[in-house]
Amino acid sequence: MKNKTYLKATFREITKSKGRFIAIILIIFLGTLLYVGIKTTQPVLDHSADVYLKERKLSDLQVVSTGGITNADKDVLDDITGLSIESGYQFFYADAKKNEVIQVFSYDQENDQNHLELTSGALPKKDNEILLDHLAKKEGYKIGDTYTINDHEQLKSTQFKIVGFVTSPLFISEVERGYANVGNGSVSYFAYLPKKLFKAEVEAVMYLSFANVKKYETYSNAYKEQMAKNTALIEDKLSQRPNARLKEIQADATEKLRLQKEKIATGKKELENAQEQLQQAKDKLALQAAQISLLPEPQKTAAQQELTTALKQLATNEATLKKNQSELATGTAEIKKTEATIKNMKEIVYRYNDRFDNVGFQEFGSLSDRIAAIADVFPVFFFFIAALITFTTMTRMVEENRREIGTLKALGYTKAEIAKKYVIYSLLAASIGLVLGVVSGTNFLPRIIFYLMSDRYSFNKAYVFYDWDPILKAIIAFLLATLGSALIVLTKELREKPAQLLQPKAPKPGKRIFLEYITPLWSRLSFNQKVSYRNLFRYKARMLMAIIGIAGCTGLMLAGFGLKDSLSSVAAKQFGPIIAYQGIVSLEDDLPAADTTAITNALKNDEQVTSFMASHNETVEIRKNNQATQSLTLMVPTAAKEFEDYLHLHNKDNKVISLTNTGAVITKKMAEFYDIKKGDTLYIYDSKQQKQQIKIAGIVQNYLGSFLYMTRPYYEKVSNQKFSANSLLLKTNKMTTKEEDNLAQVLLDTKKVVNTTFISKQIETQNQSISNLNAIVWILVTLSGLLAFVVLYNLTNINISERVRELSTIKVLGFFDKEVTMYIIRENIIFTILGIIAGFGVGRVLTHFILDKASMENMVFPLVIKPAAYLYSGGLTIIFTLIVMFVTHFKLKHINMIDALKSNE
Repeated sequence: MKNKTYLKATFREITKSKGRFIAIILIIFLGTLLYVGIKTTQPVLDHSADVYLKERKLSDLQVVSTGGITNADKDVLDDITGLSIESGYQFFYADAKKNEVIQVFSYDQENDQNHLELTSGALPKKDNEILLDHLAKKEGYKIGDTYTINDHEQLKSTQFKIVGFVTSPLFISEVERGYANVGNGSVSYFAYLPKKLFKAEVEAVMYLSFANVKKYETYSNAYKEQMAKNTALIEDKLSQRPNARLKEIQADATEKLRLQKEKIATGKKELENAQEQLQQAKDKLALQAAQISLLPEPQKTAAQQELTTALKQLATNEATLKKNQSELATGTAEIKKTEATIKNMKEIVYRYNDRFDNVGFQEFGSLSDRIAAIADVFPVFFFFIAALITFTTMTRMVEENRREIGTLKALGYTKAEIAKKYVIYSLLAASIGLVLGVVSGTNFLPRIIFYLMSDRYSFNKAYVFYDWDPILKAIIAFLLATLGSALIVLTKELREKPAQLLQPKAPKPGKRIFLEYITPLWSRLSFNQKVSYRNLFRYKARMLMAIIGIAGCTGLMLAGFGLKDSLSSVAAKQFGPIIAYQGIVSLEDDLPAADTTAITNALKNDEQVTSFMASHNETVEIRKNNQATQSLTLMVPTAAKEFEDYLHLHNKDNKVISLTNTGAVITKKMAEFYDIKKGDTLYIYDSKQQKQQIKIAGIVQNYLGSFLYMTRPYYEKVSNQKFSANSLLLKTNKMTTKEEDNLAQVLLDTKKVVNTTFISKQIETQNQSISNLNAIVWILVTLSGLLAFVVLYNLTNINISERVRELSTIKVLGFFDKEVTMYIIRENIIFTILGIIAGFGVGRVLTHFILDKASMENMVFPLVIKPAAYLYSGGLTIIFTLIVMFVTHFKLKHINMIDALKSNE
């Protein structure tokens, strides 16, 4: 009966202090929701992508050869256990009239990899049917329309019927389709045609799927590590194939050349015979012409007619002979040209593209990683503030119940029985908050973020699951904050005797504060102001906790706004302050200087191009023991001084760095990754895996990509290679998208350009990529604002409950309601102002820490917090303070003064 009665008292405590109980639940709920939700988002995004890709059976590796894929390539890989091999055709087709570039693939319904998914229509059943990328609908194409591809070299037909629209796991981005070396250089969409329609003798790509990675999730480190081994194995197996394939092509070409030579030889003999016959015919006709004059007149006319007919035939035969001689000469010249081509054939190149080379794949993974980086800092700090306020609330609650604890001890209740109430209270509040937070955080935040990203990626469903690591951490943290705080205070209180507990705790003695020593200021303060300032320093713990709580919440909101500002400033910091050129033209490899005339003429003829400069661009690698190999772009301009107009290099102190012949300049993030300092010696590996030793002459700021810069003389010195330009940097006036596409088309038409990339498209892509994080930032800001409101309300509520006798006393003494309210609010205003000021510092430090965690090898986020961010975060905190002020005023008006003053009796 005793325990039953005590249990009722426990629940009566909850109903009596509903505001505090609900506040504890809300704080735990918000902290758990954000922590578990954001920490679960990356695993959910990665898992959802993995489920989609496994359902669609995306190949793990694609092997593309400039010499095509043959059965010999597949035979080399036959002995690899668990390897599945498929192959197909692909090529780029440019439609100049529509200004479109289409990547055409072969379709084979027997294939087990890279499954297409119909968004509408049906799969091809006839040879003249085509499937189009579902993005082609935006261009006005419909099922049943006739689609034209005028490429007689690649295809057996040109007219096709559209039967369906599809998505492909090779393209997970819904925004871009990659780049091409034809047309305007940018793929508009893809198409699939039945395999039998392709003319080529050899296929273009080989798709590989490995059994030993199926148990791993695509974005996991385990998958990446195993695929690195798999790729190395494939590269090793095919290492001899480039040379062998070159010999095969040369042998085939030589055989065809032999047949042509035989045909030419036969033609020469036939031509010689024809020439002899023609000469004989000429001699015969000359003899006949001489004999006509000796004939009688009646026979002369008929003989003359026969001679005329014969001469006409002779002229025809002579014309045919000349034509054959011309064709024979052309054939002989072509043979010589073919011989030279065979002799000078370029080495066959095999390219190995894993899943991360697919369009949009790396971007999605990077976005997921950035969310994880934010989750490692922001929610943890949020969680810390929530736990701290919860700890404070529970501690104050136990301290307020000293008299009740003393009474129960006097009545004979054991320490365990007395503690049971607070254990139940703590567990109930924590359990409700944790359950609501875990369920909401797991089921809503990842889904919301996935939904907001869905317009950029093909993934159609979020596969949500409970990630027990953050859940368990949340449970432990909040149980410590609630139950732990209650038990800590109880342990202290229960040591005291009932008589001591039944007496109210002696108030802290009043002391002179620092302001009192400043007489001119202190004398001008009103009585109420003096009381408020004395109370502030009298209860330092309460003041400190309030300031910490408000500063934490303001800092969280500022960090949210700061993240938005910083993430959106990457492009602005990179393009303009650093990169001053507007485009890069990629030239064919080993292009002689004489062959660039058409390109330079095209650039000079374009009114929008103001200048251009040649450079050598190459991907190189840095390797260091116990660290992952990293790639970066090597840029070698033709003239270092001119290069300063195209690229502005600055060190961390914003001092201009110039390229010199004594060393290379490297970007900051890569230098930090490898602990590289100015003056260090570094080994790099070029595209041919040749090792080069370089000296670092400077470290420069950069936000997108990783770069290494050298002068032309220094490059030739360290590489032992003669400089050859393979790129052109363009400076232009502001161009429209149409003008950029037209220039790209003109350059590609020279047949000497591989691709033209404009900075405007990079800026657009970067801004679109970063925009995905805006949703997360707004979620963080909203939840931080809610936490700030609950914290302010809770701290004010604690302040009132602790000082209810004091407040009742001044009401009895005749203070008006507004004066009583200001007695509390004045302190809150000071707490709020100090908290906001401290919060600005906390928010800046927190933003910097998150950005540092979120930055990667190829992307660095600048710390940019605009004045509006300070205004919003501080303003919201003030608004929450005003709302709490209004609620406090209403509550103080209804204090029962008699009950409060009799509470100690």
